[in-house]
Amino acid sequence: MQTNVLDFERAGSSGAADEARRWIARIDAGDLSNAERQQLKDWLAEDADHKRLLDEHALIWAAASRARFPAAAKTTAAGRRVPRWAWGGAAFAGLLLALVLVKPWILIGKDEAAYAASHRTAVGQQHLVLLPDGSRTELNAASQLQVAYESAHRRVRLERGVGLFDVAKDAKRPFEVQAGHVTVRAVGTRFLVQRHADGSVEVTVYEGVVELRKDEGSQPVRLGVGQVAIDQAEQTLLSVASAHELERKLAWQQGRIVFDNTTLAAALEEVNRYSEQPIQLTDASLQEMRISGAFATREISVFLRSLEQGFGLKVRQEEGRWLVGRG
Repeated sequence: MQTNVLDFERAGSSGAADEARRWIARIDAGDLSNAERQQLKDWLAEDADHKRLLDEHALIWAAASRARFPAAAKTTAAGRRVPRWAWGGAAFAGLLLALVLVKPWILIGKDEAAYAASHRTAVGQQHLVLLPDGSRTELNAASQLQVAYESAHRRVRLERGVGLFDVAKDAKRPFEVQAGHVTVRAVGTRFLVQRHADGSVEVTVYEGVVELRKDEGSQPVRLGVGQVAIDQAEQTLLSVASAHELERKLAWQQGRIVFDNTTLAAALEEVNRYSEQPIQLTDASLQEMRISGAFATREISVFLRSLEQGFGLKVRQEEGRWLVGRG
């Protein structure tokens, strides 16, 4: 069983990390005063490495939020219940640091509605984006996101790649994801959006309900939990995903790629998010070949060998790329 582990010693060895932990201990104790908020802003502005530390620990928080902690919570002397993992000593102290990002209004101010930012991930890189309203986006590798918040709406644009959106509820400001020629609208829900190489947009709903609309005059398509929409230029295809399929779509969060009767063209599109050297087909007739299997995102060579040994294809390296054809 593969386990992704972050090196706590490396992540928490600097004086900046110690300072961050002191801040989070203060934040966890209650609301900051205006003076303290300004001090925190100043600390973040001192060094770009401070933001890197927050991002790094935010990834730990993302992993922890998906984990299960069966132990009961403890109660402090003041009667406030605290999760048992918060009492785990120095190693788990790093988890608390990410709470700064869980309460992002501390960084931007409660009354500031406008916000804009740009985020992108390189090949093989993933990134957690925490937004000022408490929403969050997990970007898969080779993805790009533009954020534009205003007083009347919350909008992000997925320029390319894959994003898992976990939306904070705000009925007065709907959350919209623009991807290609479609807009996905939600109030408070969790859904996956993927822009495919062929221009189609795929939307999968994990919680709540979303609306998919092609333009302002069109009738929106409503999607509930487990439903999938693949929007193409001429049509929108709707389906219901099994629990296995819903899990497979998020395997990248655990550093895995899972294929289940997937076309070779779609498989290569996914694997190329993690391959420093692009993988291309030399025979267009192979695009619809179906493959199944599970691979670690860091083991591209295993995937290539499986194409040769399990599917009888020929793989060769040429001018900084991998070419796949018939044997």
